[in-house]
Amino acid sequence: MILDGNLVANKKMEEIKNEVDDLKNKYGIMPHLKLIQIGNDAASSIYANAKIRRGKKLGINVTLDKYQNINQDELIDLIKKYSIDKNIHGIMMESPLPENLNYYDIIKYIPYYKDSDGLSPVNLGNLYIRNEEIAPATARAVVDILEHYGIKNGNVCIVNRSPVVGRPLSMMLLNRDFTVSICHSKTSNLKEIVESSDILVAAIGKKHYFGKDFVNNNSIVIDVGINYEGNKIYGDVNFDEVSGIVKAITPVPGGVGVVTATDIFQNFINGIKIQMHNFV
Repeated sequence: MILDGNLVANKKMEEIKNEVDDLKNKYGIMPHLKLIQIGNDAASSIYANAKIRRGKKLGINVTLDKYQNINQDELIDLIKKYSIDKNIHGIMMESPLPENLNYYDIIKYIPYYKDSDGLSPVNLGNLYIRNEEIAPATARAVVDILEHYGIKNGNVCIVNRSPVVGRPLSMMLLNRDFTVSICHSKTSNLKEIVESSDILVAAIGKKHYFGKDFVNNNSIVIDVGINYEGNKIYGDVNFDEVSGIVKAITPVPGGVGVVTATDIFQNFINGIKIQMHNFV
């Protein structure tokens, strides 16, 4: 069975579009997401432009500020300015940042209700108390796919320990009564743990790292990997090798990535609701 991320994303796009229409028509709010990009990283520009296009489909004004030379203090001052601007409802830092800038030191200055990435300390901490209003978009995307296809409970092996995927996802799955193991590149018995799990969430960052030796007929595979080779994108799982074996699998592309791109805007909308309830 193919777990089609496009089906999940399209359904969410419709729901978000309806919420945007309500914000405009009922409350006179014109949703505005501000992107900040430092430098000319090609992949960063591609992702920023994709957000602008997706925002347009949803009726959300997404604007991009690009800077070549800016130090950390100047960037923090810029974020503080946007944080108090009532006409800006969400702020996102495009990554990667230059070496002189520390991403996690910077995003802590974004108010939790304008943190559309869901990676600020407050939003990450909220996951521990089952508050998922604004959550890291990739982790939310994995949960959305599982819920869309009615996949419940079970033993999950997450091969990632980052604040973007592994750590927040573990909390979100625990909140839904999954039993979770977190592994990483230094886990010595990785194959054994993956084989004994019902669900593999692969986010190790290596093209086709997981093959048929890691899975069985009952395995459900969520491939979070995005590995570029030329003009093509590959997952962490060898799709051609395992898709005929496993119970279910997400493709790359067309799986987690497209849902993640949509869930950024779900975070954004949820942040506007928090602002409406608390600051209007």
